[in-house]
Amino acid sequence: MNRTARALSLVLLSALALVSCGLAPEVPTPPPVPTPLPTAEPLPTAEPLPTAEPATPAPALEQVTIDSLETYSDPAGLFSLSVPAGWQRRDRSTAEARLLTWTDPAENALIIVSVTEAPAGLPPAELRARLTTFVETFQGQQDFAMDPPEELQGGVQIVWSYTAQATGGVEARLLANSFISQDGDKLSVLTFGVPEEQLDRLREPLDQMRDSYRVEPSVALSPADDIDRVEFDFAEAAGGWVTDDTAELRAAVEGGVYRITLRTTNSYYLSAPSLAPVDDTTVSGIVLVEGNARAGLALRLSQDADGRKTYYACWIDATDLFGCFVSVADQWTTLLEPATSPAIRPGAANSLTLTAVDDTITFAVNGTELARLTDARVAEGGPAVYLENFDTEAGAAFDDIAVVTPR
Repeated sequence: MNRTARALSLVLLSALALVSCGLAPEVPTPPPVPTPLPTAEPLPTAEPLPTAEPATPAPALEQVTIDSLETYSDPAGLFSLSVPAGWQRRDRSTAEARLLTWTDPAENALIIVSVTEAPAGLPPAELRARLTTFVETFQGQQDFAMDPPEELQGGVQIVWSYTAQATGGVEARLLANSFISQDGDKLSVLTFGVPEEQLDRLREPLDQMRDSYRVEPSVALSPADDIDRVEFDFAEAAGGWVTDDTAELRAAVEGGVYRITLRTTNSYYLSAPSLAPVDDTTVSGIVLVEGNARAGLALRLSQDADGRKTYYACWIDATDLFGCFVSVADQWTTLLEPATSPAIRPGAANSLTLTAVDDTITFAVNGTELARLTDARVAEGGPAVYLENFDTEAGAAFDDIAVVTPR
């Protein structure tokens, strides 16, 4: 997306190796205008200079919006944090770390949560050293500045900043606060980054978010201990997802995403990795709807001997519409009539999460829960991505699919 200050978040993410994109390239210098050849004709009578057009105002930094806070809880119960409703969440967790980020719709602000394991009872000097190492990751940025570590109740914080050259030539100062704390053998680094010029307006919700952070040290960090977690970032290979190119559809891994295009109008398609059927599951991912289509996630997908499919699915479209349904042997029943939500970013990539626990189905977009449904018609099956189109060829791009199953 082409936001004025997207560099504020993208630089921070790239320094953490969370994304692979960089700042917008510099505009090339235009070639000089050639000098006209002399002419034998007499010079024309001088005309008065035209009135100068008023200068176009420089693009301004978009405002960070925090309308309300909602609680995000780690699926395994490791931590919880109040986050702004409508912000996009990305999960880059590994077996060694829980690593999540949230960005506001304008991509001017960022929250990072990193939880790792370390020997219990680290002294303050060790906490200072570890936090300093983390913050110094950004010291190559323009005008980087870092305050000395400051011991606070429960941990150590560092305030730091740099100047980001944003899209459109806008320079903005990013001010960040990183706080490190330890609960048992769990070591947390919590970071908030916002435009410095907007800090006073955002200070109260930022304090509320920081005070809300809770860690449960008894929960094992490694997914192998408490949950099964499978991730698909589509950086190289398909990873077990179907690829195809026919008159009806095209499915391919390209440009770091899994893209599906339905070429036959008024059709639908489900694509699933090769995973064993389970009951309680969470599937999440980034979805970008392309054209007049609905795209989303599915759970408990199965297929009988006649090819009829059974599953739960929730979807969004390219505007702000969403809905949910259940299919039993290809017989669809609406569970949630189509509705609109400000949590959905029209025409942009959105973070979707679909969870099934017993007979409760929940659906969230960009961290905002949009549906909590009760239905017992489908007991188990696999995760999938879902796509349907209407009167034109259309499709969707899927990325960062994660499947989490509690043990």
